[in-house]
Amino acid sequence: MNIPFRVGHGVDVHALVEGRPCIIGGVHIPFELGLDGHSDA
Repeated sequence: MNIPFRVGHGVDVHALVEGRPCIIGGVHIPFELGLDGHSDA
């Protein structure tokens, strides 16, 4: 049996900091802190 896709599970952690927007999964969350990091944060 050959399945054409794979399923995985991952974890990504970022600190909360002042002065950055809080965007999770492309959704802007109204919050006074945002995610510290780059690319997906």
